[in-house]
Amino acid sequence: MLIIGESLNATRKAVRAAVIDHDVDFMQVLAKEQVACGANMLDVNAAVAGRKEVEDLPWLVQVVQEVVDVPLVLDSADPDALIAAIKVHRGRPMVNSISAESDKIEKLVPVVSGADCSVIVLCMDDGGIPIDVEGRLKAGRAAIEPLLKAGKKKEDLYVDPLVMAISVDANAANTTLEVIRSLGEGEFTGVNITGGLSNISFGMPGRSLLNRVFMTMAINMGLNSCITDVRDQALMSTIYASLSLFEQSACRDYIKKFRQGLLVL
Repeated sequence: MLIIGESLNATRKAVRAAVIDHDVDFMQVLAKEQVACGANMLDVNAAVAGRKEVEDLPWLVQVVQEVVDVPLVLDSADPDALIAAIKVHRGRPMVNSISAESDKIEKLVPVVSGADCSVIVLCMDDGGIPIDVEGRLKAGRAAIEPLLKAGKKKEDLYVDPLVMAISVDANAANTTLEVIRSLGEGEFTGVNITGGLSNISFGMPGRSLLNRVFMTMAINMGLNSCITDVRDQALMSTIYASLSLFEQSACRDYIKKFRQGLLVL
């Protein structure tokens, strides 16, 4: 399971302020904290309205990689910012994200085709996020095909089924789980499956409980990566416990973390 820490994102008020101020200490403390909590990669987003992301994103990449050894997920829709960030990144980054939206295909496929990177693929198109399973798969297919033609391999791709809130759509969980299951079969066999699952509980009480249960269900369906708040120890404990039921190596990892007192029981 590839676990991606989500917190270094300028959509968050404190991170946005740190981008504006170029607050190195804040960014580095947050980066180290997430890695200590179990993140294998860190998502970095430096998009702030009115600022030059082409300067801020590579700055953030360099600042973070001064203190952690994990690769980063370069979270931007700006091709120039991505190119600049890829140039300074140490190791093999991931680009977040490309969808079947026409402008994304046109602007971003050339960027990732010329770089040694993996890519997050969103199951959405020019019409937005399809409400049904087949619509999501169709959108995912439309984004995957040009990436494969551009030289990316299936194992380079991390498909995000896009989680909607059950408070808005009572069938949202079932739809996402069926998309995850379908992505593990047929023409999609070989791609990875990732996503931020916490949207499932938006607008509901007891969000953490819902997130943990949904995470377990998604792992059972084939999810092999997630973008999450790794500082949520209960959620991380659920991930380790769920994985231990499927893999011998994950079972050993679960026992190790239990002995280290890292699990919430």
